[in-house]
Amino acid sequence: MLSLKISIIPKSNNMKLHWFIRKGIFFLPSSMPGWIIFGVAAVYAVYLFIDIDGRSHSVSDTLINWVFNCMIVWVIYSLVGYLTGKPVTRDP
Repeated sequence: MLSLKISIIPKSNNMKLHWFIRKGIFFLPSSMPGWIIFGVAAVYAVYLFIDIDGRSHSVSDTLINWVFNCMIVWVIYSLVGYLTGKPVTRDP
């Protein structure tokens, strides 16, 4: 039986494309998928503000609800950045 294995994805870690680079506590996009995720998160935050502002009765009500929702978006963005980002190496 002849087995033919064709691999499209490279096996080495040197060829891995990192979507984000960690700078302190932030994840900055370093490739096109990273920039797309960043843009979607930013547009969604603006959409959330407009949606919450249309339903709220005061400025404080708008900001409290918007900041809470932006924190949820930030946690999801950070998780994606952590999973797809360049590993942090520390020099001794």
